Amino acid sequence: MNVKKELRNLLAKQQEEEYFHISLEEEFAFYRDIASGNPDILQGDIANQNWEHMGTLSANPLQNMKYHQVILIAMITRFCIEGGLEPEQSFTLSDLLIRKVDQCTSQEELARIKVKAVTAFTNAMHELRQGKSLSYHVRHGIDYIVRHMSHPLSSREVAAALGLHPEYLSKLFKKETGYTLQQYILHKKCETSCYMLKNSTISCTDISSFLGFASCSHYIRCFHREYGVTPGQYRRNEDLTDYSRH
Repeated sequence: MNVKKELRNLLAKQQEEEYFHISLEEEFAFYRDIASGNPDILQGDIANQNWEHMGTLSANPLQNMKYHQVILIAMITRFCIEGGLEPEQSFTLSDLLIRKVDQCTSQEELARIKVKAVTAFTNAMHELRQGKSLSYHVRHGIDYIVRHMSHPLSSREVAAALGLHPEYLSKLFKKETGYTLQQYILHKKCETSCYMLKNSTISCTDISSFLGFASCSHYIRCFHREYGVTPGQYRRNEDLTDYSRH
């Protein structure tokens, strides 16, 4: 396989057909618009934007679109992380969307997934921009908390992982999130437990153990303080948006 020869032939063919890839400036401008949370981008024809200038990665049209969709989602994810979106949230959303791409059986389905991906990331960044942008240390503190959710985390451990003094990091968290560092740890654990309560039959005792609470009673107290109801009441009747403080 002579890659250099094949490349020369392909470039010559593209010149002859006057085919050129989308410019890097145009492509990056699209990603930056999403990362800026600019809602105007959602008014355009996202589904059909730039497909004809993205190159041929497969002779199979459907597979070609899938490859480009994966690249698109991966690039948007990284631009949004650089723009301040929580890394674990970003990568998990990316994984979810790419799995949906993999399951698509038509170009129409792929076009809809593209719109969903652009909309989801743009809205997430818009919400982030509407609030106060988080500093480097707070973003990385949140990322550490999310990655170690099942551990009995302490402020000292999170701060040590970032090479900071616990009191300093806690003040940053309070200033930027409204929670002290320890409060934020418990807030994220309770928030995670909401998903488990609504989408599984795991007992409150097992949830509290999995999320590293000192005891089930400690978990129930924290949950009630956060949402005003017990985990059992939430599981039976309530929605997170009705009780979340934020």
